[in-house]
Amino acid sequence: MKQKDKKQVKRYSGKLRNISLPDIDILDDEKEQALFKTARTHNKSMDTFKSGMELVEGRITEIKSNYLYLVEVGSEVFPSNMSGRLKQFLYKSHSLAAVGDKVSLDTSNAPDYRIENVIPRTNALIRYGTGSFQKEIILAANIDQVIITSSWRMPMYKPGLIDRYLCIAAIQGISPIIVINKIDLLEFPDELEEETAYYRSLGIPLVCTSTVDGTGMEELKQLLMGKDSVFTGHSGTGKSTLINYLEPGLNLATAEVSDFNEKGKHTTTQAKLMPWSFGGHLLDTPGIKTVSLHADHKQLIPKVFPGFASLADMCKFKDCSHRHEQDCAVLQAVEDDSIPIERYDSYIGIYEGL
Repeated sequence: MKQKDKKQVKRYSGKLRNISLPDIDILDDEKEQALFKTARTHNKSMDTFKSGMELVEGRITEIKSNYLYLVEVGSEVFPSNMSGRLKQFLYKSHSLAAVGDKVSLDTSNAPDYRIENVIPRTNALIRYGTGSFQKEIILAANIDQVIITSSWRMPMYKPGLIDRYLCIAAIQGISPIIVINKIDLLEFPDELEEETAYYRSLGIPLVCTSTVDGTGMEELKQLLMGKDSVFTGHSGTGKSTLINYLEPGLNLATAEVSDFNEKGKHTTTQAKLMPWSFGGHLLDTPGIKTVSLHADHKQLIPKVFPGFASLADMCKFKDCSHRHEQDCAVLQAVEDDSIPIERYDSYIGIYEGL
């Protein structure tokens, strides 16, 4: 068979001509200010020209959908929509607001309540998405402390994950508390003491708990009293079980850990802000199997990794990465066994992972 004739495409073969431009400035590389959504940063979101509003301050307790929120004002909770004005701005995060955010709520058109402003956050617990842009995923906002929950067994104790959370807490300005749960499965107490000694030496509050025999539960309750706390950590470590023990009326769902791979199942599917009966609030968030830092945090890790802050100032170079530099205080501390080699290996894993 004969091959079909290819379609002939005419190509322009003429010469380029000189063109006279009336204004040479039209070739400037400087981009003009755009007046559309992609150029409207959230910095101007507090500016509003509406009149007749009756604004009260509230706090988001739950997010029902992208634009439907439950807002607590005093002792009442109001279903509220997000103002259309706020939807026109470009934000760094996936969502406009997060559980724990303080907001200005317009009550003038009740029962059609509308969030007119999201008050700037004092802090936030954030993880980052995958890909080149690593957009923010805000888990909780305006919190006093993060309860980093691990378990001794089922699933296995993972200090490397604790290190990551401690770095995140330091970068985002949140006080950390470490909880090692399920110590009723502990066989050798000396092993637990050895694994947690480094964190205790740094002055980080650490509580060993068990909901089976009640070990450490009263101590944990005292640390939570009067504070806004968020429980986070690997799924299956018993966060919901701990919360149910402290506040039985909440009846949070729990699930068994797989015997095959010792991985937990997500039982918390939505973040919620709930009051403790003994004072303060609980911010319950879904378990996170992978904790990710932002690539921009790489330069901060040598200073915020647990135990490195005081040593970093003693290094010869201000931008010391604690890997190969001369006169590095951290490397000397590892040599002197002041920093366990396991913790240094964890640091290298986090640093090089970014």
